[in-house]
Amino acid sequence: MRRIALVRLTALGDVIHTAASLQFIKAAFPDIHITWFVEEKFSEILRHNPHIDAIVPLDLHSLKKERSLAKIRSIVRSIREAGPFDLVIDVQGLIKSAIVARLAGSDIAGLDRESAREGIASLLYRHRYPVDCAEIAPMRFARLIAQALGGEISPEMMERKAPYLFCDPARDRRGLDEFFDSRRPNVLIITAASNSSKTYPPERWIEVIRGLEGSNVLLVAGSEAERQEAGRIADATQARLLPPTDLDGLKYAVSRSDLLIGGDTGPSHIAWAMNRPSILLFGSTPRTMMFETERNIALTSGAPVHPCRFDKSDRSLATIEPGKIVESARNLLDGIIKKSY
Repeated sequence: MRRIALVRLTALGDVIHTAASLQFIKAAFPDIHITWFVEEKFSEILRHNPHIDAIVPLDLHSLKKERSLAKIRSIVRSIREAGPFDLVIDVQGLIKSAIVARLAGSDIAGLDRESAREGIASLLYRHRYPVDCAEIAPMRFARLIAQALGGEISPEMMERKAPYLFCDPARDRRGLDEFFDSRRPNVLIITAASNSSKTYPPERWIEVIRGLEGSNVLLVAGSEAERQEAGRIADATQARLLPPTDLDGLKYAVSRSDLLIGGDTGPSHIAWAMNRPSILLFGSTPRTMMFETERNIALTSGAPVHPCRFDKSDRSLATIEPGKIVESARNLLDGIIKKSY
């Protein structure tokens, strides 16, 4: 196979975890050409990656508001013109991703009916593979890709991965650089998530930040409502709110941080992808949504969680004690301080 396509449209965390496999694909098949079909708003997370030969951003989300024939034709044309491909791998397992895969090529690999989130999507695949939904997220996607290509991506390989998210080297970073301190640890906190069940309460963040005295604490928030709430956290503590930024700027901020703390949300997973220390909080979702290492720690609420189906009404995340977060953070930072400050 010379030309393959990956279909992983959403969400941000899943796109990040799927991209972990690329360096191993290129190592095993140096001459392979990789095209990635992704939802347009997440395409920036993949840019500047030397292991991706082409990125095809698709604005499928806009079809929910505007289902014009011209819009659909434009998207279909973008998909078909990206080929031809020797193999298309649908990593997502949804009907919409399977349709994209079918438009991109005829030789399609994907999850079998029992493994796909929308089992009917498997009817559009020529090759179907089982993958346990309870497996660690990056390994779950790696298993499918490895089976489809006839290769191997093991947990041991993933443990030794190189950082694989890259920033635009030409951008002016002075607007972010001024927030970072070279004399003390820089701690980045992702204060919110698109799903409220993954959001730690503001009053508890305030306790965490007060327990991190001596560190340069920086807050990251996206929407206007999130930024207003993060601003109130900053006003009650020594933390500062970073200016609004895009995904490229967020990658850069994470690359400069000594520790990231956040819930199980896409931006939080950037830290593991860039080999930066992190503490992720889990309540309504299982800790298998991240790849844990000595420097990438999961703290859970202890509530029972189904490995494959998540309860968005679960608010158990709030029960994680701030002191537990502070203790884990200080243990990680102690090692960093000894090495760097």
